[in-house]
Amino acid sequence: MCHKIVCSSLPLLSIILCGLIGVSLANNLAGYEGYTKYTVQHGNENAFRAMVDLQTNDADLDFWLLTRNMSVLTVSPKRKTQFEQRLSNLGVRYEVQPLMELMAMLEGNSTYSDEDQYLTEEDEATEECQQGECESQRPRRRSRRQARGFFSHYPRYNEILSFMSGLASRYPQYCRYESIGRSNEGRHIAALSISLNTRTRPRRVAYIQAAAHGREWITTQTVLYLAYELLSNLRAFQRVLNDVEVFLVPLVNPDGYEYTHSTDRFWRKNRHRYAGHTCAGVDINRNFGNHWNYQGASQNLCSEVYSGTAPNSEPETSAVVRYLEFNRNRVKLSLDVHSFGKFIFYPYGYARNTVPPTVGTLRSVALRAANQIGKYRGTRYTIGTSASILYEASGSLDDFAYGNLGIPLSYTLELPGEEFHVASSDIIHVCKETFAGFIEFIRHVSLY
Repeated sequence: MCHKIVCSSLPLLSIILCGLIGVSLANNLAGYEGYTKYTVQHGNENAFRAMVDLQTNDADLDFWLLTRNMSVLTVSPKRKTQFEQRLSNLGVRYEVQPLMELMAMLEGNSTYSDEDQYLTEEDEATEECQQGECESQRPRRRSRRQARGFFSHYPRYNEILSFMSGLASRYPQYCRYESIGRSNEGRHIAALSISLNTRTRPRRVAYIQAAAHGREWITTQTVLYLAYELLSNLRAFQRVLNDVEVFLVPLVNPDGYEYTHSTDRFWRKNRHRYAGHTCAGVDINRNFGNHWNYQGASQNLCSEVYSGTAPNSEPETSAVVRYLEFNRNRVKLSLDVHSFGKFIFYPYGYARNTVPPTVGTLRSVALRAANQIGKYRGTRYTIGTSASILYEASGSLDDFAYGNLGIPLSYTLELPGEEFHVASSDIIHVCKETFAGFIEFIRHVSLY
């Protein structure tokens, strides 16, 4: 057994950390001093099973990624010695890196909303135009410039809602802004419906949601970018949208998302609080009513994969379920966007050797979407069931949509971005490459 410590120069780290004082990073990483990130290479099936057991049952360990060959997780200083002894007993190789050092390096490219910069970019949109074009061209140029600013940082909840309502106001014939329900803390779970004909409900619906896990910021931006590009180029996508309504929920877990900005950058669950308990939150991705709490989920309230008190118990989950059940005869695609890992999963995730009867079609469509994503800059996705590639996990949306509602195209998309972090300069590129995959998925909806 061997392990390696990854570190950078302390003087540089000090300079970066000093520059971060006073911004939201100082608040949402409070309490993580002394934490360590571990990258563990599994040597055999026994080691993998041991890590799965830890992920499910040890509430003090926060797994960021768990595949059959590798785990990425963070460990508190009080558990460091014990955890390393466990790794030694398993005979696995691992690398370690101080978490605060890692975050300081990542945040060198700030991904937080900068209102002054955003307003400046909007003002700059009044750039010079040729005589006779100003009145017609300026609004569109301003819109395009604002969008570039929006997709260069991670917006807060209110800014997201403003962006969504702005799209609906700008394209009232083709876009409807609504709420499918409210979160535990009373926030709207906002949605956009995009359709070429708002008077006649299309026969087919492509449902796409994001940010079921609060810390997965990049997912919301990709779905918002999809809405923006479709509405900005309706003529180009007329064939794709001809008989399809695209229904987008960019922020399924608004409470968790806001909490990651204000308090805890790595918060995963919703913010359901239980009287008499210090631990809070339910993993929405374990709460759907298909083989609920069967595998890869926990009834320990403190666990990162706590599945809740019952199937669909959470207001966020039940809001999604209500929409999908009401529209079950029209919804042909259910796509749940997560990060990170570069995977496309199709059912079933609750058991390793269980595959759906239409696995050939599911895999073929996923391969086509992955191929379109790869054309932008070569990003490669791995395709299969989450149970075969990662580990068995029940209560996910893709299993529920396919197994309970009969939605024929049901997937989970795991985007790029290490440590749930995509640098501000790379947000737009992840959005653009993912957009190509989204369009391919939506294109197949018209076949049903």
